Amino acid sequence: MDPKDNRSVTLMGQIPLDKEDEFRYPTDFEIEMMLYESEALTEEEYDAMTVKEFSQWQRKVVKIVKERMANNL
Repeated sequence: MDPKDNRSVTLMGQIPLDKEDEFRYPTDFEIEMMLYESEALTEEEYDAMTVKEFSQWQRKVVKIVKERMANNL
């Protein structure tokens, strides 16, 4: 994942050739992060978190997901 890549992520469908500069497919890491977040947090827990709390939680999750991905290779 390139932090300078400002294209929007599309999860479904095909990106038209003339829109490749606007959209991209998610990386494996981004998909794993989304899956982990959806499994680990209920909507109520997510809604109750402040931005700071979510950022702290997400930093921990990044480490967990990277470790899981490294162990699955």
